[in-house]
Amino acid sequence: MGSSGDEKIRIGFVGAGFMGQLVHLPNFTEMAGCEVVALADRRPRLARLVADRFNLPGVCGSHEELCADPSIDAIVQITSDDAHAPVSIDALNAGKHVYLEKPMATNLSDARRMVEAAEQSERHLMVGYMKRFDTGVEMARSIIDELRSSGELGAITHARGHCFAGDWVCNAGTPIKTDETYPEIVPRPPDWLEQERIGEIYSTNNLYCHNINLMRYLLGDVHELRYATLDGPTKLMVFTMDGYDAVLELGRLSANFWDEGVKVYFEDGWVEIHTPPPLLRNVPARVSVYRAGAIQQHAQPQAPRDWAFRRANAHFVACIRSGATVRSSGADSIRDQELLEDAYRRF
Repeated sequence: MGSSGDEKIRIGFVGAGFMGQLVHLPNFTEMAGCEVVALADRRPRLARLVADRFNLPGVCGSHEELCADPSIDAIVQITSDDAHAPVSIDALNAGKHVYLEKPMATNLSDARRMVEAAEQSERHLMVGYMKRFDTGVEMARSIIDELRSSGELGAITHARGHCFAGDWVCNAGTPIKTDETYPEIVPRPPDWLEQERIGEIYSTNNLYCHNINLMRYLLGDVHELRYATLDGPTKLMVFTMDGYDAVLELGRLSANFWDEGVKVYFEDGWVEIHTPPPLLRNVPARVSVYRAGAIQQHAQPQAPRDWAFRRANAHFVACIRSGATVRSSGADSIRDQELLEDAYRRF
């Protein structure tokens, strides 16, 4: 369902923490076509201070108050992972569009219930996979699609995704803090998972769901999870794609740079994407294209400067207005949760 006319999309914002302050509130409050009308957080002093910083007219203590406000069109929730499903489902059942940070949920059952609520309410459920909105990633996907269609470099033979992280903040700023106790949130891990592995799956899901999702965005559906190793400091996943395998290498690195990318191999060349640190504004992914065979050409096309987070936030508002399907919907994002849980079930 879209919203016509010149009326602004009215947003209720849930969560006054680090990502809310340094990323999403600046974007939504500066964006044309929407208005953040209230902020909810269970830490009242923090909520008031953050609302004052961003000149927000309303403050409340819970997302339920925002859901009960008939004038609010959408809920943006930047909360802890365990709160994603309960807040989203409440908001969708109240007829609000929902934007939430990744991961979509902490268990597959919750993810499915979120999508059911979105379908029943006919509202958007968008997961903030902002890498899909990086102008360099968009360009790389277009190039890959063109090469697959033309056959210029032959068939894809392999794909390699890599994330060893590093400095993702890039001195982005200092959030407001208070000494208030962080509200207790009931954990929602998969009910079949051993207790000693819960911390591990939470950590993997929070960071590396991006990499599963990015691989799917660039290359299409994953047919199955062929193999995974999850117990060591480096985690590997091998996916069966359409006639080739894709490998994810996932680890940690103490570095003052961001170590992440995807490389797609064709029979006669490759396309490589190096994604920027998430909080480094207006720096797109770097893309390089190598054409082998008789051509022997290495090109580095340049994508326009913009910030993936800003573009993702703007996309959400634009889709509410137009009724178009969001690019990173909950219905699509379920697949990321399925693959992650499959890995922890089988390996």
